[in-house]
Amino acid sequence: MTAPRLLLAVDGGGTNTQALLTDLDGKVLARGLGPSSNLHNVGFEKGFEAIATAIEGALAQVRGTMPAAASAPGSARWKSAGIAAACLGLSGVDSSADEAQVSQWIKEHALAPRFAVVNDSELVLAGGTPAGWGVALISGTGSVCLGRTAEGKSARVGGWGPLLGDEGSGYHIASRALQRATQAADGRVDAPALLKAILRHWSLPDPTALIRHVHAQTTNTAEIAALATVVIDLAGRNDAAALEVVAEAGRELALHIDTIVRILRLTRPPLALGGGLMLRGALRKTMLAAVKSELGPIAPVADPPLGAVVLARRLLREAPNPI
Repeated sequence: MTAPRLLLAVDGGGTNTQALLTDLDGKVLARGLGPSSNLHNVGFEKGFEAIATAIEGALAQVRGTMPAAASAPGSARWKSAGIAAACLGLSGVDSSADEAQVSQWIKEHALAPRFAVVNDSELVLAGGTPAGWGVALISGTGSVCLGRTAEGKSARVGGWGPLLGDEGSGYHIASRALQRATQAADGRVDAPALLKAILRHWSLPDPTALIRHVHAQTTNTAEIAALATVVIDLAGRNDAAALEVVAEAGRELALHIDTIVRILRLTRPPLALGGGLMLRGALRKTMLAAVKSELGPIAPVADPPLGAVVLARRLLREAPNPI
């Protein structure tokens, strides 16, 4: 067995999954990619397959070989990889039951003697707040906001999924834009540029084609959410209908932050921003303009897996997880 010399950091989101392998000092050695591993969007089986694909992709680079049977990893192969500690930050880990199910999978496959399973918002908080306290806001396929005091008290707002919430997320923005586009198609609202942009994005011949495309079994949550980038870019060109949709999303995200600040009684907390949409100026600008709380430093987190590296390194000081 290889002496433990690696750290594993996994960021599993609604669009894709990333796995980083680093040395014990946190220097990145390899990166693997997989599809969405949001456990409630794709299910636990497909979610675990996506995580395994990303891990195997990273391990293959370290070994210098191509991954084999990534969707059905052998526990012996992972046990011999020399992973000292692992942190898996996954969208869809929303309860102790979710955490327990992922933890059991890790134990069954002997991934690492020390590991942590957390919601992906923890990665943004760890990667974007200097002292590990403050507020982390994610807007990607879904949305969630996590806050923590300097004393360690935590609170979470949002993250309910596309049917129950996820306001300000890619899916929320896309849904609102699709509603306005269909209303424009039958003359209820004036949004010609938004309708045209959506049809062009999916290469659809006319508005009625939206019905079949959106409701097709092959059209998943991530594909719908990806439409948000089209809407945000159109808002950046001052289209009135797109600006209205993005402004609504910005207000919803601001409410997430203000609610966390109120619940935890935070004073000028640092704010870490994660998710692909938070890196786009139009949404970030409208969100920050709508925030009522006084904030401290604001830091975009472009590479959330590095936050998982921070958490994995902390595990080296702890006892191994019980088998």
